Amino acid sequence: MKRIIYILIFGVLIGCADKPKKLNINQMKLEIEIVPEDFNGGYSISWKDSLCAEFIAPEWNFLQKRPYELNCYITNRNNDTLGYYGPQSFQQQFAYFSTIDKYDSIVNLNFKIGINPFSTFLETKSEDYIEKFNKINEKQTLFEPVKLELSQKLLKTEIELIKIKN
Repeated sequence: MKRIIYILIFGVLIGCADKPKKLNINQMKLEIEIVPEDFNGGYSISWKDSLCAEFIAPEWNFLQKRPYELNCYITNRNNDTLGYYGPQSFQQQFAYFSTIDKYDSIVNLNFKIGINPFSTFLETKSEDYIEKFNKINEKQTLFEPVKLELSQKLLKTEIELIKIKN
């Protein structure tokens, strides 16, 4: 009887082991701030997102901990890249961009969720866990572009990202 109890306990512990899960986000609200940096079309954009909220409070270094990150690519109406934040060794929630000419006042914000390759959370996991995590999350979550008119006062605003249906 004891043997059966030990087998059941062992089975429950193994069955409840930490397993990676697929990220499933269909929409997300962001608070963004766009600041003109100069008179020649230079801007900065910063955002606050709720991605991996379990890592946010109270840690000051939650961006380094979370296994995902939000990338942003800023393009104009001709789809030229004006600026971006992509996977880097230091995670951030801002990017700089420059418009091509002073009359180009409409930009598209293209956000996507990718794996944070430098996550301190993931570095504590086993190689098997990381391999499974990367496999189930290899397809990035892409959101519909958000069109902004830079000639409007956009200092702070809230936008909603909506996942592109595949």
